[in-house]
This record gives sequence, C-alpha cells and structure tokens, in this order.
Amino acid sequence: MKLKKPKKPITPAKKPEKTTKPNEEKQDGKISSNIENNVKRLEDIFSDNLDFILREMVIGTKGELNLAVAFMETLVDKVMISEFFLEKLSTYNYETSELPDEKFKSIEKMLKSIPAALDIEETDTWEDVLTAIVVGKAVFFLEEYGKAWIVEARAWKERGIAEPQNETVVQGPREGFVEGLQTNIGLLRRRLKTENFIAKTITIGTTTNNDIVVCYLKGVADDAMVKEVEQKINGINIEGLVTGNVINEFIEETPFTPFKLISTTERPDKIAASLLEGRVAILTENTPSAMIIPTVFWQFFQSSEDYYERFPIATFNRLVRMAAFVLVLTLTAFYVAIATYHQEMIPTQLALAMSAIRGPVPFPTVVEALFLEVVLEGLREAGLRLPKAAGQAVSIVGALVMGQAAVEAGLVSPQLVIIVAGSGVASFLIPDYSFVIALRLLKFTLIILASILGIYGLIMGLIGIMLHLNALEGFGVPYMSPVTPFKKRDMKDIFVRAPWPQMGKSGPKNEEQGGQGQDEQE
Repeated sequence: MKLKKPKKPITPAKKPEKTTKPNEEKQDGKISSNIENNVKRLEDIFSDNLDFILREMVIGTKGELNLAVAFMETLVDKVMISEFFLEKLSTYNYETSELPDEKFKSIEKMLKSIPAALDIEETDTWEDVLTAIVVGKAVFFLEEYGKAWIVEARAWKERGIAEPQNETVVQGPREGFVEGLQTNIGLLRRRLKTENFIAKTITIGTTTNNDIVVCYLKGVADDAMVKEVEQKINGINIEGLVTGNVINEFIEETPFTPFKLISTTERPDKIAASLLEGRVAILTENTPSAMIIPTVFWQFFQSSEDYYERFPIATFNRLVRMAAFVLVLTLTAFYVAIATYHQEMIPTQLALAMSAIRGPVPFPTVVEALFLEVVLEGLREAGLRLPKAAGQAVSIVGALVMGQAAVEAGLVSPQLVIIVAGSGVASFLIPDYSFVIALRLLKFTLIILASILGIYGLIMGLIGIMLHLNALEGFGVPYMSPVTPFKKRDMKDIFVRAPWPQMGKSGPKNEEQGGQGQDEQE
C-alpha cells in the first residue's frame, strides 16, 4: 500500500498595499482641492452626453492657475461665458506669492470685478454642482481652491410672446405667457411696478428639478394663505413634473369633484388683476399658463374683456354666460323630462306636431338624447385633436351631415337635434374650457335622472349640484363666495360689472373698500 504524499498547504497571496497619492482625496460629497479629481468625476458622470462640454485651461497673464469649466452647451450662452468671464480670468494678474491664502484673496478680489450681469455663487458640495450643470449653469473649478463657482448664463431657446390661443379677446392686450419663467415674471413686473410684488422660487422634482414661482403682493395677500401655499408645494415629493396640473392635483383640498378649485389662465393681465385682489399666483417652468389661488365659482363667468368694455356691455355679456351655464346643464334634460313624463306642459299643437314627427323613431327620447350628445362630444374632441384646418371641417361638416342623416334615417327627431345643438352652442359662451368639461359631465347625469323621475329628477339633480358647490372650499375661502356666505360689498363684480369708480378695488390702503380677494380671506 502506497502512502500519498501530503499536499502542501496553500497560502493566500499577499495583497499589495494600497498607496495613496499625495493629491488624491476620497470621492465623497465634497469638492476636491485637486482639479484632476474633479475633472475625472465629471467625465465619469457626463461623458456619454453629446452636449456636455468640459475644458481645462490655464489662466492669468503668466499661466499661474489651472482652471476647468463644465456646462451643457445646449443650455448655456457660450458667448457670455467667454467674453464676460473667461476673458476676465485670463487677463487678470494674479499674485505669485507661495502662500495659498494670498492667492485666493487675489481671486476673490478678481471675482468682484466680474460684470454684475453674471450671477456667481460658490459651493463646496457635488450635489449643487450636478444640479447646476443640468439646469443650464456653468461650473468652474480652480486648482487647490476646494470650491466651485456656479455662473448663471442660461440661454435656451423659447417661443416668442404671442396672443393666448384659449383666451382671445376683441379688446385688450395680446400678450400671453410662454414656457420661460423669466419671461413670464417680466410680463407681470411690467404691470405691477412695485417693490411689494414678490416672486419666490421653489424647486421640485427629484429628476426634472423644475422651478415653481409663487407670486403675490406683500401687504395685500393674506400671509397665512401664502405660507400654506408654499408649505403644500414644498411637500410635493415627485420624481418628475411634466405639467403644471400635477401641482394642481397635489395641493387642492377636494380632489373628487368635477369643478375646478384652482383656475388657470394664459393672460398676464388677468394674473395681475388677481394679485391686486389679494390672490396668489403659481407659475410653473415649461408651462405657458399660471394658476390662481384661491378660486371661486363666479370667476369662470368673468372674462378679461369685461374690464376693457363699458360696464353695461360687460354686464350684459356676463349675464349671457350665466344663462348659457343653465342651458348647458338643463336644456337637454328638461326636454327629456317633459317629452317622457310631462306632455301636458307642452302646448297642444306643438305636442301633436312633435308626436307626428317622432312617429318613425323607434327609440325612447332618452336614448335619442344620449346618442346625439355622445356624437356631439365626439365631434368636439375630433375637432380639437386634428390639425386646425381639418378640425374645423370635421366639426362643421360632421355635425351637418350626421345630424341630417340621422333625421332622414329615422334614428332621432329633428326637434331633439335642435335642442342638443343649442346646448352645444351655449357651452361655447363660457370662457373657461375646463369648467365647460365639468358641465358636460354633469349634463349626462341630469339626463339620466330626468329620464327616470322626470322633472322631479332634474330638480333633485340641480339641488345636489348646489349643495356640492356650497360644500366646496379652497384655502379657507368658500367656493360660492361672496354669494354664500353673502357679502354685499363684493357683489359689484359678480352678476354685474359695476362702473370702475364704484368697484372700490384700490389696494391695501383703502380699508373701507377692500377688493374681493381681501374680503374672502377675512
């Protein structure tokens, strides 16, 4: 029997000891004083981006200092960076003392000579650096400095100021908000030339880093309401902000309602008027509209044109809009109720004519009404989604052809076509499109109630809507204010538009005749 030789024990190889270079520092949240470490870290993060620019250079009349600059060329004005900043750095005569503190004092002195048009900030954290680069700022690193300079030089392209598409007026300014925040704030400052106009910036969105601006007039808006708005916006925890409606849904207090609790507008003159009344406006980056807080029910019947016309004409137009509100909600439902259950309410000759015409129609009145309303909504949406020229053709030709064909085929009665068309025309008289959508949804509910209980179902539905409206509240302001609760001095701009000398909206100094917004906050 052979004996096996014992195997030699395997000893693990010794790991080479890690050596640290003198200038190498731990890659933590702080900026390194070694410019090469900073450059390497930026390359690791942004090297795959086509528009990322990272340059290393020497500055000073004798090339005394090493400098690195990083930015996104699609977001930054390179001419401004070159002429106003890099040229200044390159031609400055830095002190050649071996003491770093004296050298840095010379740099800080040079920074004060940079033109005031460039906003310069210092930071020592990588979080601020990365955020600055992706939002369109340039970042500068200096050898042995241990901090970065963030230079404001954003210059992306944006749409020019044009007339608002959804809020056109015959008289009044033609300017509308655009997607750029700076331009929108400038439009407001041109109308509110006072130091009391405040525009606070809040950044939300962990990925998109969108700027939200809260605007108000100090001394006019209620401080508690402004604080509540800011707290709600700061409390939004979301990865990306694609549209301003996201903020609307986060901060509104009653989400399950068809009515808008926060109104929006594309007109800077409307926002300026709301701020003078003590309201708060929210502007969102990349959104060509602004939100108004608080919002009351009666605002949706007010148009900017009311304040550029004489008060009798403005009052008449406003009353027509309120009548249109009633027609949109009740016209079709009322016809269904009387044609189904209350024929005695129809004059005899008209009832006989309607009966003769409806003879070939095989469907109940409610089925006719729902069919025509659905067709009308489909044509309306098709007209909005298609290109402008094609959309108009579909809306007009489609309504005429399909309405005539449905009558000739005996699917619907002609009088119901007239009723539904009249309700559709009335919906176009109300200025706010989103508010009209809520009325269109409620209209279907009232039609069904009228088909079940007749005129009593219609009345019950209207009572339910009124109770719901009176129960709504936004930021401490009742939705139906100043009608319920009733405030006599604020009724001058609700059903009628009183003459300007009697309106009494003269700002915070006029305590006896405060604006509507001030009274709502009391």
